[in-house]
Amino acid sequence: MLSSKHLVPVKPALFKEFECVQCGSRDLETHGVVFSGIHVLGRYTCKSCGSEFHRDLPIGFSIDHPMIISKDQKLFGGEKGWEWISEPLLNGFKNKNDKEVQVERIVYKEESKVIILNTMDYLYGHVLLKLYNAVHYMEQNPDKGLILILPKMFSWLIPEGVAEAWLVDQRLGQTHGWHTKLDKWVQEQLTRFDQVELGKGYAHPEFYDLNIKSFTGVEPFPMEDFLTLRPHITFVARTDRIWFPNKTDRFIYRVFSKLGFKQSLGKLWIRQQNRLMERTMARISKEIPEAGFSVVGIGKVGKFNAKVNDLRTDRMSDDIERSWCEVYAKSQIVIGIHGSNMLLPTAHAAGCIEILPDDRFGNIVQDVSVRYQDRMQLFLYRFVDEYASSSTVAKHAISMFKDFAVYYKDNRINIFDKAE
Repeated sequence: MLSSKHLVPVKPALFKEFECVQCGSRDLETHGVVFSGIHVLGRYTCKSCGSEFHRDLPIGFSIDHPMIISKDQKLFGGEKGWEWISEPLLNGFKNKNDKEVQVERIVYKEESKVIILNTMDYLYGHVLLKLYNAVHYMEQNPDKGLILILPKMFSWLIPEGVAEAWLVDQRLGQTHGWHTKLDKWVQEQLTRFDQVELGKGYAHPEFYDLNIKSFTGVEPFPMEDFLTLRPHITFVARTDRIWFPNKTDRFIYRVFSKLGFKQSLGKLWIRQQNRLMERTMARISKEIPEAGFSVVGIGKVGKFNAKVNDLRTDRMSDDIERSWCEVYAKSQIVIGIHGSNMLLPTAHAAGCIEILPDDRFGNIVQDVSVRYQDRMQLFLYRFVDEYASSSTVAKHAISMFKDFAVYYKDNRINIFDKAE
């Protein structure tokens, strides 16, 4: 069972395991919760000094960076470097949004004791990472129903077994803010339950035992068939974050973008990225002639040769995203630039080669759905410089095929079996 440290009590008694920011007292009176959007906050009064405040409950990124907003709109806890969390929260508190928010409630089974997992966020990857927590809560708390608060665009990823899904019809960029109508809707739902807890929704949950099929319906690539299935490599192409051949090209691209020419002249660098991918494919094919290739991504700029399965699109849909997962799942390797675009590919493919920009070193691996616990991690997950040549990327891919048998034997077969 997941211990209480992974859950935040809301009903019948609200979480209050912290000190008053004004006087340090722990003698606090609770007044309920506010579901503002991304954040869930408790309302409190300090019995010692009389301070009234909202306290960000410890879920998502607020686990390590809790914030308090006093009655006079002063923010406590918004440390330097985390303004991307604190500033939108405070601005939302000061400028509450009273517009209607459409929420669709899907009930799969009625429960009186529930865990609510709030996955709302303004970034695609953050939502998906929070959603990954769902299976853990269901497996470890069979006596409680799991409720997902989920952006509607993620509804195709609802895993089997949840009690309810509350689908919020908002663009991700709208989730920042303090949405009073959303809070009102949630408050009405809370009356139906005897016990309510919040899942902490860790921003970087463990992946190795995650059954991705429970979310996408697609079985991931079986590593034991790495060499028996036809070699296939899928490129995950982005048009907003590009694989550049050198610093000069990146600098010129950014200058043009700031001058407002990204939509027009930016296509030159997207075509250049296409050429880098084609050169990589050509180098791999020279060593592995039977290899097949696919390209996925939003935005169809330029064309690939007829041998490439070009699955790029200008308009996303649930069916397209699921079909992409099927392609990842038949791929030994997915290749792409760092970002949330790599989460589902790495959850399904056997391995990856990621192009990692210098300014993303602090986020390394956060976008990789790591499937392994042993040294196969280091063999199957490769990271290259942001200006890596097509030759370098191809050499990694070729090595992953050519050297797989030895590494698999050394790390999966010729080892001590703990079960013996």
